[in-house]
Amino acid sequence: MNRFMVFVLLLICSSARCQSNSPDLPQRLESLVSDRFDATRCPGLSIAVASHNQIVFSKALGKADIEQEVPLTTASVQRLASLSKPITGTIITDLVEQGKLALDVSVRQYLPELPAFYQNVTLRELLDHQSGVRGYGDEEAVLFNTAHYATSRDALKAMMSYPLAFSPGTKVEYSSLAFTVLGAAAEAVTGHSFQQLSTDFFSRHSIRGFALDDPYAIVPNRVRGYLVDRNLNLQFNDGRKVGRDYLDGTGGEITNTHFYDISNRYPAGGFDASAEDLLLFVIAVGSGRVLKPQTVTQMWTAQGTSDGAKTVFGLGWGVSDWKGKTEMVGMNGLELSTAAFLRYLPDSGDGVVLLCNAEGAKGLAELLDDILTTTANK
Repeated sequence: MNRFMVFVLLLICSSARCQSNSPDLPQRLESLVSDRFDATRCPGLSIAVASHNQIVFSKALGKADIEQEVPLTTASVQRLASLSKPITGTIITDLVEQGKLALDVSVRQYLPELPAFYQNVTLRELLDHQSGVRGYGDEEAVLFNTAHYATSRDALKAMMSYPLAFSPGTKVEYSSLAFTVLGAAAEAVTGHSFQQLSTDFFSRHSIRGFALDDPYAIVPNRVRGYLVDRNLNLQFNDGRKVGRDYLDGTGGEITNTHFYDISNRYPAGGFDASAEDLLLFVIAVGSGRVLKPQTVTQMWTAQGTSDGAKTVFGLGWGVSDWKGKTEMVGMNGLELSTAAFLRYLPDSGDGVVLLCNAEGAKGLAELLDDILTTTANK
C-alpha cells in the first residue's frame, strides 16, 4: 500500500462516524426495529439514530397511506406534534439572541392587546410551562379545532380572555396554548406570520425539510394519520376521559384520524418533518451551528419555580438525565394522528427520533429507550 492510500484511510477513519461506532451498530438497530415493528401497530414507523452527531441509522417501515398503498420512506414527512415545541423554543431563543425579544419582560410589551392579568407573564414562563396560560373553556374544542387561522395573533384572540390558571412562576402546568402566545409575540416583533418567520429561520440556518401542517397546503411527502385503538379514551388536563363517539357507525380496527386544523397552535404542535431531518436539526443546535453555545446551554438548562424547585423544562425543550448518568434533552408528542419521540444526549451526540403515523400505538417508549441504550452502549 502506498503512502497516499495510507493517508486517505487515516483521514477517513479520523471522522466522527469511524471513531464512534462499532461496525455492527446499524445491523443491531435494524434487527431491533424490524423485530418490534409489528407489535407497535403503527401503520408506518420511521426512526433516525445519531451517534457522535452523525446519522448512523435511518429506517422507514410500513405505510404512509394505507388506502393508496403508499409505502413510508425516510423522506416521508410526518406530524411532529409537541416535538414542535423545541423547534419553536429555538426560534424564540434565536430572536432573543438577536435582541428582538427578551425573556424576562412582560409579554404585554409585545402584545399590548393581552388582558391586564398577563402583565406578570414573561416569555421565559411561557417557554418553561410556568405561565399559567390555559386559555380555553373546552379542551375538546381546542383539540378538534376546525377554524383556520392565518396567524398566531389571530388565533390568540379566541383564547386570551380566559384567566390564568395560577400565578406565573409558582408551578408547572404543561401548556400548548402558551406557545400560541409565543408565536404571536414573535409575529409582533418581526411583522411576519409564524409561518413566514419560521420559514425565514430555517432558510437563514440552512435547515431543510420542515413545513407547517396546513391542511389546505400541498406538503410534499406528507403522510396520512390514523387511529389504531378505537377503545383508547381521550384524556384531558382536568382529568376527564372521553370516548370516541364520533366513530359510531364506522367499522374497522384502524380508522382515519378525526379531522382537525392545528393552525390554532402551530408553534406548539404544527411542524412536519421526516425523522432524519428533525434529528439533523437537533444535531445542528447541539453543535452550535444555529445558536451560540452559551445560548444553547441556557436553553437546555432546567428552569426552576419561584420557590427554587427544579423542573423538567428548559426554554421550549424537555430536559432530564438519562439513566441518572448524563444530560438528556427531548420531548414526547401525541396528536390525533401521530405519536412522536425525541431523545438527544448532548455530551455524546447520541440521539433518536421515532415517528409513528397513528394514535394508539403500543410499546413506542420502550422501543425508543432500547434504541438509545443500544446506541449509547455501542
